[in-house]
Amino acid sequence: MLKEIQSVIQFIEKNYQRTIPISELETVAHYSYRNLQRVFKNIFKESLGAFQKRLKLELAYKRLIYTQDSITDIALEVGFESLQGFTKSFTKNYQRSPSEARKNKLDVFRSFIQVDNQPIKYEFIFLSQLTVHYQSIKTDDYRNDDINKLWNSLDQAFEPQKGVHYYGVIVDQPLITVKSHCRYEACVHQKNVPNGFLSKKIFGGKYAKYIHQGDYDAIEQTYRRIYKDWLWNSTLEWDDSPMIEHYVLHESNCSNKNEFLTEILIPIKKRFPTE
Repeated sequence: MLKEIQSVIQFIEKNYQRTIPISELETVAHYSYRNLQRVFKNIFKESLGAFQKRLKLELAYKRLIYTQDSITDIALEVGFESLQGFTKSFTKNYQRSPSEARKNKLDVFRSFIQVDNQPIKYEFIFLSQLTVHYQSIKTDDYRNDDINKLWNSLDQAFEPQKGVHYYGVIVDQPLITVKSHCRYEACVHQKNVPNGFLSKKIFGGKYAKYIHQGDYDAIEQTYRRIYKDWLWNSTLEWDDSPMIEHYVLHESNCSNKNEFLTEILIPIKKRFPTE
């Protein structure tokens, strides 16, 4: 039933702004709502309703700190009927109002960006929409051990082909999301796909591309530098859609971990500079 659960999650992510009738969830899952709710809660430790509400609030929080969009626009776009309703729900969940969260966004990142002042560069790129096949896990704060196990299972399922690309979707923002609820999607772009995989589209827009060189155990340090540079030096407005890692050089095509190459792709809202 895991594939059906993933289908329901995918459906909620596309429709979280509205009230989703039980009948629609049953149609997507091909299971009764009672069974669906039971399995979902057993895996994710929260109800379907709680998941949808959390998704709305977390996406709103991202927009508050990533963009300059008005708080009213954010509230309506994530599915609240009024600014008052959004403010009440947000404040109850995060113990601070939306305006306070925006004003004090540095608090979210303060402990994470305690890193040296080594500069990090990025370049602007446009990526066309791409269909990938994926499996997802719930991982506590994006633990490398969990992610490695997922990729090992994918390596056993897929037959090696030329021109295959591997992507990791960082679904949640671990500085906002409760760490135990973080989700990661291992995605493969290739022709022949075994059973048990869902398909989705990624990309389709402008990205800031950063480079991580070396083993994945050190990739968190690269993220620390990215956030620090964004907070202090950049004028970019990030989009609230997930960050994506493109594994260019990895275990399958590079024997030296120090030479691994990962593109960290961050979706951006603001137009490209004209300079």
